[in-house]
Amino acid sequence: MPIYDTGPIENRSPRTTRLSVRLINDGRTDAIASIQAYEVIPAEAGFAGTVLFALHLVRLTPFGTEGSVFSVTDVPADFDVFGVRIVASGLGGANVAVALTQFGGEGETVAVRSSSTGEFSRVERLLSAFNANVGNDTVTVVDTSANTVAATVALPAGSSPIAVDVMPDGTRAYVANFGGDSVSVLDTASNTVVGTIPLAPGSTPASIAIAPGGMLAYTGNLGNDTVSVIDTVTNTSQLAVPMPAGSRPFGVAVTPDGARVYVANSGNDTVAVINALTNAVEDTIDLPAGSLPIAVAIGPDGSRAYVVNQNADSVSIVDMSDNSIVTTVLAGTLPFGAAVSPDGSRVFVAGNLSNSVVVLNAATNAVLAEFPTPGRPVSVAFTPDGAVAYVSTQVNDAIAVLDAASGEVTGTLPAGTSSRAVAVTPILLF
Repeated sequence: MPIYDTGPIENRSPRTTRLSVRLINDGRTDAIASIQAYEVIPAEAGFAGTVLFALHLVRLTPFGTEGSVFSVTDVPADFDVFGVRIVASGLGGANVAVALTQFGGEGETVAVRSSSTGEFSRVERLLSAFNANVGNDTVTVVDTSANTVAATVALPAGSSPIAVDVMPDGTRAYVANFGGDSVSVLDTASNTVVGTIPLAPGSTPASIAIAPGGMLAYTGNLGNDTVSVIDTVTNTSQLAVPMPAGSRPFGVAVTPDGARVYVANSGNDTVAVINALTNAVEDTIDLPAGSLPIAVAIGPDGSRAYVVNQNADSVSIVDMSDNSIVTTVLAGTLPFGAAVSPDGSRVFVAGNLSNSVVVLNAATNAVLAEFPTPGRPVSVAFTPDGAVAYVSTQVNDAIAVLDAASGEVTGTLPAGTSSRAVAVTPILLF
C-alpha cells in the first residue's frame, strides 16, 4: 500500500497556519485514501511521538470521472512541528497523486509539496525488507534498492522470532517472538530494538499484522487460543480476544479498512472473523476437516481473503462480503505463506516441499504459474510496485529475490538460521 509522508515539518517563519490537500486518482481503477495530519510532540532530544489532529477517508473513482479528485482545505496547522501522511489502498492505490499547500496567517502560500506522479512504479524504491529468523534470534534487514543486507538485528536469546510486520509509515517493525511470548519493536532508522511488548505467559505468538492506520497490531497466539490486540502508540498489549479452546490461532490479516481481522485457526480448521470495533468474533468460516489453515492474505480491495491450508496443499478463497468459500485451489506442496500483489491481480503462495512459489490468477482463481524457488519457501512479500517478491527460504537460511513478472530468482541474500518470515515497508517521502 503506497504511503506519502512529509515527515516532521518544522514550522518556521513564515509560519504555516493551515493546509490544503488535493488528491487525484490518475489510474483506471478505484482507490481508497486516508489523509492524516499530525502534530509531532517534542521530546528532550528529537521527537517523542505524534498526535492526529485531522483525518479524512475518501474513495477516488477512476481518472476523468466526477469522483477522481478530492480536496480538503482549511486544515489547521498552527503547530511547532507537524506532518501529513496519505495512505492509499485498493486496486488503484498506486495511482494516487498528492499536492499539499501550506498557507500563512494572511492567506499567503508558504510552501507547496507534491508527489510527481501517482504511478508508484516510476518512483525509486525507498524501502527495506525485514526477515525474521526463528533459529538464531535475529532479524535480517535488506536494502531493497541495492538488494544487500543492511543490518542484522539481534533479539534476546530464546526469542524465536517467527513473524514480522512494518508500520505503514515505515518507522517501526514489529516482530512476534514465538519463544519469548513477546513482540519486539524495531526502530527502522537505526535498526535497533527500542521496545519489548510482553504478552501473557504461554501465548506463543505465531503471527503479527498491523492495521492499515498503524494504530493497532494483532498477534495470533498459538499457545493460549487468543488474539492479542496491541496499541502501537503506547506499545502495550490492550487485551486478548479469546478463541474457542483448541483453536490454535496461527495466521492473522487485517482488512484494508481496518474493520475486521481474519484469523486462521490451525487447531479446529476454521477462520475466525473479529470485529475490530468490538474485539469480538462476529463470524466463523468452516474449512474441511484436517485442512490445517496457517495463513491468511487479503486483497487490496477487501473483497477476497486467501486462506493457506497446509495439510490440504491448498488455498481456500473467501468472498468477504458474506464470508463464503468461493473455491479451493491446489497450490504447491506443504504451503506456508501467501501474499497478494499490490494491484490485486495475483496471489503468490510459498510451497515449502515443492520448492516453489505458486501463482494464482485472482480473477479466475486458477493456477497461473509455478516459479521454482530452492530452499523450502515459507513466506512471501511484495514491493509496493509489485515488481519484486522477497521469499524467506527456510533450509538454506536465505531470502530469495524474485522477479515477480518472470519468476526468475535474481538474487539470494544470506539471512539467519531458519529464515521464517519477511515483510516489506512501503514508504515514500516527498
